[in-house]
Amino acid sequence: MRVSFSLLPLLLVVACEIDSGLNATDHKTGFDEGDSGFNPNGDTDTADLSDEVCNGEDDDGDGKVDEGFPDDDGNGRADCLDEDCEVLDLGEAGAVTIDPVCESTSGGAVTDPWSVKVKWTVDTVTGAYDQSATTPVMGNLDDDDGDGDIDQDDTPDVLTNVIDSSFSKAGIVAFDGATGAEKWVYNGAGFASGVAVADVDADGTPDVLGYDSAGHPIALSNTGALKWTGNSTANLGYLPLISVADLNEDGAPEVIAYDTVYNGTTGKKKFQMSAGSATYAIAAVGDVDLDGDQELAFAGKLYDSDGTLLWNSGEGGSYGMWPIIIQADGDAEAEIGFVGNQWTLWDHDGTNIYKRTYGTAQPGPPCAGDFDGDGLAEVAWGASATFVEYELDGTKVWSVPMDDSSGLAGCSGYDVDGTGGLEILFADQSTFKIFDGATGATNYTNSKHSSGTAFEYPSVADIDHDGHAEIVFVSNKVIGPAAHAVTVLEHDGGGWPASGSTWGIHDFAITNLNPDGSVPASPDPYWNKYNVYRARVASDQPGTPDLVPDITDVCVADCDYGPVAVGAWVWNAGSVDVEAGAILELYAVDGGSERLVGTEALPAIAAGTSIEGLQFDLDIADLGADGFRVKVDTTGAVSECDEANNEADWSDTVCP
Repeated sequence: MRVSFSLLPLLLVVACEIDSGLNATDHKTGFDEGDSGFNPNGDTDTADLSDEVCNGEDDDGDGKVDEGFPDDDGNGRADCLDEDCEVLDLGEAGAVTIDPVCESTSGGAVTDPWSVKVKWTVDTVTGAYDQSATTPVMGNLDDDDGDGDIDQDDTPDVLTNVIDSSFSKAGIVAFDGATGAEKWVYNGAGFASGVAVADVDADGTPDVLGYDSAGHPIALSNTGALKWTGNSTANLGYLPLISVADLNEDGAPEVIAYDTVYNGTTGKKKFQMSAGSATYAIAAVGDVDLDGDQELAFAGKLYDSDGTLLWNSGEGGSYGMWPIIIQADGDAEAEIGFVGNQWTLWDHDGTNIYKRTYGTAQPGPPCAGDFDGDGLAEVAWGASATFVEYELDGTKVWSVPMDDSSGLAGCSGYDVDGTGGLEILFADQSTFKIFDGATGATNYTNSKHSSGTAFEYPSVADIDHDGHAEIVFVSNKVIGPAAHAVTVLEHDGGGWPASGSTWGIHDFAITNLNPDGSVPASPDPYWNKYNVYRARVASDQPGTPDLVPDITDVCVADCDYGPVAVGAWVWNAGSVDVEAGAILELYAVDGGSERLVGTEALPAIAAGTSIEGLQFDLDIADLGADGFRVKVDTTGAVSECDEANNEADWSDTVCP
């Protein structure tokens, strides 16, 4: 604090008017005889001391500065000397530009959507394989566009397990998605076993997962060469399924082969779950309780990422036991459903929500999505002679007859006609069908199909990069002649709505496998972003919000004492409103570390708008040596179209 020298004459005049208060024994010089701390015969240039003044100086010579003056803020300096920050430059509430990536791209209704033509078929591949009972998967195996990497920009490939006509051997085959041309065949696969395509060793190149003829899980390279064989067999010797996930979210994916989890890089067994009474099953994977690692729902139970049993529903499946992870109650955590002897729904903590008896306990893997266009998901599945659909409150929507007495065929969902509600794709023993999701009416049939069904279902992807989805299904000769081993359908007209170009796993739910085949370490909860399972929305892109923070101004009133103020601003560049409650966090940055110094709960932010800037008032100890960092929605409670723009830094030097 600077003292104004214009005050000194006034101070001297006032001092002259004050009674000196000397007693009889005081020196004539005016100094107190009893003051042993001062020698009146010392320095003759020393002026008479007045009372302490709040000026940052030791006016009375007692070794203390500004004693007796309050320091209510506790910063070590009298409040009368404290300085305040000037008014900060805060962002204003108003309109912002919506990022086109965050807008819905459903494409609108399709003219004559049930006019369908065959794009390509495959009858026989190298090795005399001429049939299949395995869900076809789609991924990218080659750098088709020559840009130096293999990703979703390349032409997709279609893969499946194939069987010879005598049912004596099986292989894995890869086809070019655009033409159906055979790329390679791997011999010695398990009979009708599952196939997946994903980068399970995180080396930047997709791998192909399956089983060998002895029941070991295997990983193949993108060219079909064997990379590893699991060091144990799955405990299901017939028709085992396979999937992938990064269970503990450490960047090193795992392979889930029926009831056993393997290291994705080495094929070494990590742990095993219990199938119980379930003859056929696959795990559903997701961070259902949002605790930072992913859980596995399998055979009526929920397991933690390390294989620890979290809870057991007690439900069984005498034939099939299929889990599904879904959003049924509106909170951020997921619900888990099991289709086995009954249809049951459970909260993430194992609390039962309801149980329903649906008929013949011979279910195939279910699919889920908004089938009736009401904004809420439904779940559907086939069971021997009947196909059923349920609302997630347990209400039965519809059921229709079909013929699947030979096995447990699965289903998938897609908005084929572009009207908003998903249709259901299903292939039973004799016919491929497209059901109306709202009513169960049959919109389209293809009778050039036959299958002694296992757990296969039709897949949907834009496999030729023409901007429109294709449908792929397989057939076999178990119960009758099959026209083709693999059939690809497309719209006979302007095209069905756009879709993603990959479908790499049996438990496909859009966000649980990245389009380039990489396995997400911390995937967006698909039950909150899309609420689909074995289904996809048109272009996989409904409208989404996008929270973006910034630091607009920083003030340090005094580099020794403070205070410090930081202005922060948040806007929503998405096309969907954000409800109140998202959290904004402010961190001090010190080298490579950061300290949380403030939090604010945000109000609701409408799509395409910003809120009025917020001010964090801090102490000098909260000042970061290298500035500040602001973050929004660090828990991922808001599912956004861009999760990479949720933080911003301020690194300008404010105190040298």
